[in-house]
Amino acid sequence: MKKTIFTLLFTLIGLSTIAQAKKVTVAYIFEDYIFENYNGVKKLNEELQKKQEEYQTAFNKIALEYQDANVKYQESMKNIANETSESINSKLKKVQELRAAAEQQQKDAEKELQEYMGVNIARVKNEIKAAAEKVSQQKGFQYVLTRNKADTPMSPYRVVLYTKDTAVPNISDEVLKILNGK
Repeated sequence: MKKTIFTLLFTLIGLSTIAQAKKVTVAYIFEDYIFENYNGVKKLNEELQKKQEEYQTAFNKIALEYQDANVKYQESMKNIANETSESINSKLKKVQELRAAAEQQQKDAEKELQEYMGVNIARVKNEIKAAAEKVSQQKGFQYVLTRNKADTPMSPYRVVLYTKDTAVPNISDEVLKILNGK
């Protein structure tokens, strides 16, 4: 009799535990799809294109000045007998300064564009994360992962955008036991 009651009690406890167990819900987003179709990214690309054109125009101006100065310097070298060493050195210095200015302008432009993109890509990713969190809370998802079209099932590049940790069991110790048991 005790054995039957114990078995019945054990079964009821097991069934109630199963009934109480929450289903883990996982969703994902295609990050590259969002980047291709998000109007904020399209606007960012337009702004970047505009900045690149502005920098290119400024560089072209300096490059033309450099070319003109270099041509004048080369012409003066043909008639070196008519030139003083001071005028030759002055023209050479101007050519070198313009070349250095063009190179520096190009480096500065590249650095500014990289910083601009870094800041804005981080902003866009935060916007995507916030939107994913909002959708997951509305739909009851506990995890939201990022994926890309080129991902394989074992892709190492998946990122958890959102997690509702309180409902998800941590199985790290069990996984370590299996891994370390080899």
